[in-house]
Amino acid sequence: MSLNKLVGGDCGGNNSLVQLSNIVSRDASHSMSQADRFVNEFMAKNSEIPQTFNMTALLNNIHDVEKVNKASSVPKVNQLSSNVNFPWLPGPSAVIPGPSMMRTMPMQHNSLQLPQRNTNMQIQYINESELKNTDVQSKAQEYVDSVNEDSELAYNQFMSFMKRMSAGELNIGENHSEQSGLKKDTLVEEMAEKYKDEWEKLSDVNDYWESEIAYGIPAEYMFTEGNAMLENKNALELGKERLKMGDVPGAVLCFEAAAQQQPDSAEAWFLLGTTQAENEQDPLAITALKKSLSIDPRQLEAYITLAAAYTNENMPKFAYLELSKWLRGSPKYSDLCPQDVKPEEMNLKQLEAYIMSQYLKAAQLNPTQIDPDVQSAMGVIFNANQQYDKAVDCFKTAIMVTPDNAKLWNRLGATLANSDRSEEAVDAYQQALNLEPGFIRARYNVGITCMNLKAHREAAEHFLVALNQQYKARDIYPSNSSVDNSSSAIWTTLRMVCSYMGEHDAAKLVDEKNLIELNKFFKIDV
Repeated sequence: MSLNKLVGGDCGGNNSLVQLSNIVSRDASHSMSQADRFVNEFMAKNSEIPQTFNMTALLNNIHDVEKVNKASSVPKVNQLSSNVNFPWLPGPSAVIPGPSMMRTMPMQHNSLQLPQRNTNMQIQYINESELKNTDVQSKAQEYVDSVNEDSELAYNQFMSFMKRMSAGELNIGENHSEQSGLKKDTLVEEMAEKYKDEWEKLSDVNDYWESEIAYGIPAEYMFTEGNAMLENKNALELGKERLKMGDVPGAVLCFEAAAQQQPDSAEAWFLLGTTQAENEQDPLAITALKKSLSIDPRQLEAYITLAAAYTNENMPKFAYLELSKWLRGSPKYSDLCPQDVKPEEMNLKQLEAYIMSQYLKAAQLNPTQIDPDVQSAMGVIFNANQQYDKAVDCFKTAIMVTPDNAKLWNRLGATLANSDRSEEAVDAYQQALNLEPGFIRARYNVGITCMNLKAHREAAEHFLVALNQQYKARDIYPSNSSVDNSSSAIWTTLRMVCSYMGEHDAAKLVDEKNLIELNKFFKIDV
């Protein structure tokens, strides 16, 4: 059947849905009441020509229909609305769904008609407080006896209820209301006590959304399972060697083993945190760096690295607080921090203004000597409040003093990219990679910048290089290990690039995380 024949043309005899409606109406016409015929005549009249629903005509017929209803053979049920559901009435549901895509919807004549029963019994409402158990049982028994011969009513839900009442299984005593109230009060008290702690947690919603958990930062560091380096007693030194070789993922596993072997080693946690930051794993970097600072708060570099990680995770308030701790912990600048000021009690705007003013004072303390840490911290602040041009100046100033710092070159590149200076950003990233070829975050950032320049194939190649570097650490796992230490962010972005290129076969390989075939597809030499 064509679509036009179904919903197009006229809505008369040639329309299949109207034909079906006519057949149903004809077959049911022998058992229709006078009220039903009024409704059908109205709908037949309005189904001949497509039009907007005629509400005026319907309203004009309501009074006539109501008059006929009073004389209808359908048994009257006192004080019940026509749209009430009656679960105890036997038989199939009378609600028939109609088509939903036609402008004029034909209504079924029996959309909500109560089944006719051979009884003239009416339901009467009485005050519960006036009842006694014997009265209720006798009334229930009278009803059961009156419909006992009706086989259809004998087994429905309402009859089951009435039989239990007549047998005395359900009682309504004089003190029923008081007992129900007492039970209700007791239940409420028990529930309130049981869920008191949960309610208190839910009541203070602001505390949750201002916590690190809301941003996906784990409270405890999640170590990689099946790490073979746990058996190596020199895991810390081996991690440093792997880091110099550019094997960032391998270094991560070594530092994880060292942190587990020496849980009170601030150095192990610090190296683990900074290396995870290079490995494009900021949440884990944050947890590790916080652990390191809890052991030894004097590690000033950890505060700035932690602030940069918070900025990457779009958590500016946390970043500002760490930069405030750096100033307080620095022997050079601790005097600049008022002892009576509590930055943690400030809102975001107040905290931002306070931190900026403090670092400007630090930079002006000795104008003839550039402190790269102060300049780097100010670059992080300007990045957080999206003043990228000022952040670029700060990082460039810091690089003038420490040109061999790959992290500063990467931060400069990211800031240039954020300020729509992609070509300059690529140059900065290349400087970082020249200093540290295994710097996965810098490699990933180059790929992002290539995407912005519409160089999608080059972007995919950089992402694959980063993933191959992360998979280098697989030789440390047992041969039967299924641990995946690669970055989900890199995989997701690579999938996006393949879609931009229209390479659907490559996109499927990304979904499967089939790195070997992807290397072949993009001709990456491993």
